Amino acid sequence: MPSPGWGFRIMTVITLTAGTAFIMWLGEQMSEKGIGNGISLIIFAGIVARIPTAILNSFRLLKTGEIPLFAIIFVLALMFLVIAAVVFVERGQRRLPIHYAKRVVGLKTYGTQTSHLPLKVNMAGVIPPIFASSIIMFPATVGNFINIPWVQKASKSLTPGNWVYNLFLCCFYSLFLLLLYGCNF
Repeated sequence: MPSPGWGFRIMTVITLTAGTAFIMWLGEQMSEKGIGNGISLIIFAGIVARIPTAILNSFRLLKTGEIPLFAIIFVLALMFLVIAAVVFVERGQRRLPIHYAKRVVGLKTYGTQTSHLPLKVNMAGVIPPIFASSIIMFPATVGNFINIPWVQKASKSLTPGNWVYNLFLCCFYSLFLLLLYGCNF
């Protein structure tokens, strides 16, 4: 769009908002029907749909020599390690012991019983990284509409892949984890 006016901007906001509301509704319908966590499945489908293109681009870059074979092997090994770490943390749970005291029912006395309460290690799931990336992307998106040099520079520094973006992402992610789990360490 060479010169977007306010009509284009308003229509874009309305379209994106309506699309987001529809996707949220669709995710809720999937969750209610018992298919699984609907929004997570939609996000997963979007990621999986880009895998073939990413693999083809990787082979193209490897063929032209822009990426060495060692880098591809390193990235694949790193991917498997990250997946293993995510599965390990997702499956992890802390078992809190529960001890039931003796109780008398009628003329019978029941002895003490022990059980456990399983608490997941990561109860927040994907909420902290999603909120952290959304909060960081908001100033970058707004900065694209403002044509002032220092605002444009700040907007470019908050795009994914930049070290400033990664720093803020880690800070906001940690902040959301602290807010979700509390500060009682």
